[in-house]
Amino acid sequence: MLQHLSELPPSKMVDLAGGEGRNALWFAKRGWQTENVELSQVALDKFLLRAQHENLDGRCTTTHADATTAKFSLSADLLVVAYLQIPAPSLSRALSNAVDQLNPGATVFGVWHAKRNLVDGFGGPPSPEMLPTPKELEAWAKDHLESFEVFEVDRIVEKDGVHHTAIDVILKGQLAKNE
Repeated sequence: MLQHLSELPPSKMVDLAGGEGRNALWFAKRGWQTENVELSQVALDKFLLRAQHENLDGRCTTTHADATTAKFSLSADLLVVAYLQIPAPSLSRALSNAVDQLNPGATVFGVWHAKRNLVDGFGGPPSPEMLPTPKELEAWAKDHLESFEVFEVDRIVEKDGVHHTAIDVILKGQLAKNE
């Protein structure tokens, strides 16, 4: 998933609902200043311990908050949202709240279990209201991003020695730059 962002030069990024911070650590290892925004304090504590163990704690900060109302400490050039599977109205609030805090021209990248997983794929929440469609993400992006692309990708996952195809939906876009 992060291969879609590997060309970006190091700057500041926010990992929204980042859990134990796997993505934030990936960026910190590449020279980024990172902020893991997460509702679970236990996950944030694990993130900070891992960052310290990997000598990345100087590049890693945390914010303990709900994704829909979080206030970031970093003024970031990149937002990563990985598998924030919440109902569409809450997802829209979380994304809107986040992009309102990003720098002009920032990159927005999100990946979710796609709604098509319920019929054609494997994994993700079993509740359709937690699974976005490309059209839902496009509708949000049209109102908030200067440019964007939304697409589905297949991902092979293994469970109990059996390979399955999961379907993810990806949003990658840019905020407008100040002129």
